[in-house]
Amino acid sequence: MIFAVLALMLIAIGARYEQMLRCRRVPGNPDKAAITGQVARARRGQKIVMPLPARPGNIYGRGRYDSVLLAGSRQVPGCFVDPKLLTDRQHAEVSEQLAEIFDTEAFEIYTQLASRNKRRFVWVQREITNAQAKAVRALKNRAVGIEYEWRREYPNGGLAGTVIGFTNKNNESGGGLHTMLNRVLTPKDGKYVLKGDAMRRPFGVMAKLSVSPSDGRNAYLSLDVNIQQFLQHAVSESVQRYGAKWGTGVVVNPWTGDILAMCSAPTYDPNNYSRVPAEQMLNRAICCPFEPGSIYKPIIAAAAVQNNILNYQSRIYCENGVYHARRGGRISDHGHRYGMMSLWDIVVKSSNIGMAKVGEKLGNRNLWRLSRQWGFGEKTNVGLPGETGGIIRPLNRWDGYSLRRIPFGQEISTSALQLTMAFSAFANGGVLMRPRLVQTITDAHGRVVYQNPPARVRRVLSADVARQSLSVLQDVVERGTGKKCRLKNYTSWGKTGTAQIPGPQGYTDGAYTGSFIGGAPASNPAVVCLISIYWPDRHKGYYGGTVAAPYVKDVLQKTLTYLQVTPDRPEGQMAIRPR
Repeated sequence: MIFAVLALMLIAIGARYEQMLRCRRVPGNPDKAAITGQVARARRGQKIVMPLPARPGNIYGRGRYDSVLLAGSRQVPGCFVDPKLLTDRQHAEVSEQLAEIFDTEAFEIYTQLASRNKRRFVWVQREITNAQAKAVRALKNRAVGIEYEWRREYPNGGLAGTVIGFTNKNNESGGGLHTMLNRVLTPKDGKYVLKGDAMRRPFGVMAKLSVSPSDGRNAYLSLDVNIQQFLQHAVSESVQRYGAKWGTGVVVNPWTGDILAMCSAPTYDPNNYSRVPAEQMLNRAICCPFEPGSIYKPIIAAAAVQNNILNYQSRIYCENGVYHARRGGRISDHGHRYGMMSLWDIVVKSSNIGMAKVGEKLGNRNLWRLSRQWGFGEKTNVGLPGETGGIIRPLNRWDGYSLRRIPFGQEISTSALQLTMAFSAFANGGVLMRPRLVQTITDAHGRVVYQNPPARVRRVLSADVARQSLSVLQDVVERGTGKKCRLKNYTSWGKTGTAQIPGPQGYTDGAYTGSFIGGAPASNPAVVCLISIYWPDRHKGYYGGTVAAPYVKDVLQKTLTYLQVTPDRPEGQMAIRPR
């Protein structure tokens, strides 16, 4: 009976449609435009478009043996209503039914439907349970339906959260890799087009108008989930122990520029992004520049040697602990009374006065040029949103203070990633590498569509000067300020930094950034690690050798063991160094 009635309706519609077409062929028909509009409306009325959402691309990190999912997606049901198919009285009835299913107020649903009664699609509740979806279907109301959406999930919670970012319920990116790779990860939704009657009851498929969905592409990162865990645990532990405002860390393969780990503390879980303050989502390794302090000394010392201004055996008088420069103010070595010292020992003992005199020998123009050559003052081009290039003032604003203070890390600001890439040049023979975070992109079928090879930026040191500089940095760990990063069975190297934090009117009393950057093994460096702790409680400890060096040691030891790097020093053996 139903099919007979439906057939008669189709015949009637077809006859009416043919009549309209004949009218269009009558010359001079005054109702031609009106009839043409009726035909167009009739055709539109026949279409029922059902969206076919495509899956967003996934983000993978590296594990010991295989890739590890960091950001994926799953389909979740949601409830919608077509208000145009309901009368005012039915609006109230449906609102009560749905309010009972979703345990909410019927008035809220009714207001939502009434205010949008001319729309064909209104969300009532998104991300409902399967039981709720089953209850909605049981209503058997053609104006109420279930729509599935892809929703982001982060199976490892807060692991690398500040690097990955998040997407909201509308699948809009919220920073990090989601913003960087938005075009790559975003899918192209499809649609399923049906023929329908005036009551939106389907009776056929319009295949030519239907479009298949196209899933997003997948990104494979250099981040290693195990090394990421080592780093996050170390940075978080230091921040908590020393009552710091925040901390950040980076681990890099110096030969390829691969970022093996990058973190900020406190961090957040992208699954619960709406519950944390915005500042907790910052990737502080790239967006929060700070004065590097003494970490900057090896860079200027190496640059002086590279440019034949000095060598590591050149001797400089360090004024017995206090230097009153004519145009540089008072510079001290914080209680140490050093006399004549080689450039080697100036770096090892971290003499501010010695480095100030290195600056005098280089001159402002060379200092500015060499700082820029090492990548400071410009972005690393890692690709993540929010990256800073740090701050290097224009050369015409440099004065006597700049000449003597920039060599020991004041009047300049850098990011954690910039410093890590610069020190990687000591480890790899003198080449500044571009940091690499995304290695490969594949399509939804696993086919590689893009590969990101390691990229050299430029050579900043000769291989010989890089080797000498690495020996100096190894000596910093053996008998200098970095003893707390001495490993049991690997030779290691590094540099401490304890920088004052500038405020609106000079440096803030009692405010410091304590940092340590180092790597291992010294014989053939496999990894470089930086940890910076911002504004620790000075009563608990604030020196880089205290708040950062032991934690870098922990990360290096665990990482080298995990990577199965062959130990290069029996326990207790001292490094051999030139004197």
